[in-house]
Amino acid sequence: MDKMTVSSGNVFEDLGFPPDEAAAMLVRETLLIALEKELRKRGQKQQALADALGVPRTRISEVMHRKADRFSADRLVSLLHRAGKRVEVRVR
Repeated sequence: MDKMTVSSGNVFEDLGFPPDEAAAMLVRETLLIALEKELRKRGQKQQALADALGVPRTRISEVMHRKADRFSADRLVSLLHRAGKRVEVRVR
């Protein structure tokens, strides 16, 4: 039987990224997934979503394909706000 490893709670850290970089990656990924879910829920075509958020259609495509490395956390917070979502931050 293979040995199981308990997760740290951050998949990026588990993959070997330094803790500070892994934390930033997790924040971006969490924001991106929230934005993707909101946009998919709307059921609109990418161009309509892009027009509503004031961005090029290619940016919507990057969200839908979860290209988190193409966005800063600031940009994702801004897009979520434009989509009518409220972002709250909690530090532990």
